Amino acid sequence: MSEDQEASNNRIATKKMGLDIHRVLVRWDPLCLKGLRGAEREYDQYVGPLVILVKKGAEPMEIARHLSDLLTREWGLPPNNARCVDVAQKVYNAGALMRGEIG
Repeated sequence: MSEDQEASNNRIATKKMGLDIHRVLVRWDPLCLKGLRGAEREYDQYVGPLVILVKKGAEPMEIARHLSDLLTREWGLPPNNARCVDVAQKVYNAGALMRGEIG
């Protein structure tokens, strides 16, 4: 495979991962925005940092800590470690294509 093709595949996998992570956040909906017009865009700014974590090889527990920080520090919500671990596993799974686990 050429470098150009590999770079293209990497961009496609990254974009797909970002979309998958966005869906995970919208389904989780910790801010209880479901049903509000444009609510899905509210989670857009949190996708990039999660994509970076996954691309760097973060394990689910590291992702869960990041989500827990978002929950308590960024959003001012009560901690919910069990839910953060569950969502973190879904975020981690979104990176399967990047890790070469599927394809």
